[in-house]
Amino acid sequence: MFGYVKPEKSELKVRELNEFRAFYCGVCTSLHKSRYLAKLFLSYDAVFFALILTSIRGKILEYKKRFCGVGLRNILYYESEEISLAASNFLLLLKYKLLDDVRDERNFVEALLLNFFKNITGSSATLESRLQALIRELSETERKREPTVDKPAEIFGNIVALFFEDLGELSSEQRTVLIHLARHIGKWIYVLDAFDDLKKDISKGNYNPLAIQFGFTHGMDIQEFIDKIRPKVREYLFKIYDEVVLAYNLLELKTYKGILDNIVYLGLFEETERVLSGRKTCKKLYTA
Repeated sequence: MFGYVKPEKSELKVRELNEFRAFYCGVCTSLHKSRYLAKLFLSYDAVFFALILTSIRGKILEYKKRFCGVGLRNILYYESEEISLAASNFLLLLKYKLLDDVRDERNFVEALLLNFFKNITGSSATLESRLQALIRELSETERKREPTVDKPAEIFGNIVALFFEDLGELSSEQRTVLIHLARHIGKWIYVLDAFDDLKKDISKGNYNPLAIQFGFTHGMDIQEFIDKIRPKVREYLFKIYDEVVLAYNLLELKTYKGILDNIVYLGLFEETERVLSGRKTCKKLYTA
């Protein structure tokens, strides 16, 4: 499930690194309580949701301790309503992503996994219904091989923004800013992932909007094509990133701002450069 929205770990203070780990382990713990297998899919993106919601609400969380069966040692983690909500939304997105993949591809492994997640329900029937509709819209758009990246990226941005809409304690201005931020982070994720997977998708004949948009045809050298379109994709990605930063700067953050600043100003920037340059992107679990 992607995993691009993460901090530049080397630039975090020791305290901030420990806090980020506690958020990550907190979301993982919450997933473990709901659906054990879900923790295998956990990505940084869900942790970002928990962090930003906690910061907006001005909460300072206290460490808890438990034994981790993955690391085989005691870990410190956070537990809160915001972390539980992040885990719940992640599970819901995972459920409908698996459901959609099974419908379209009839993948046996994903069909088996779906049995573990099919009874998951969202925080509201409206949210769940809208999420399902958006995922189907994205799937149909990709199935019809939409010739530009704009439309599928916009739909995915709407999926991410959906989870930030129902926060009643925010002013209308702050809610608008947060939704704008979430929508553009979603667009950034989609385009970055499309470029990250471009070589693999072309080799396998899979749909990739960047290949169609920039005119890849059979017989072209794949690496030469990627090198040729890289400057245009870079420009597009940084236009989206600029919108993320503009919205982020307008948010009234109260706690854990150092971590969030690191993610937005350094992490997203570095991840963009990392993918564009072809360096391997780490999508594994955060190692505490």
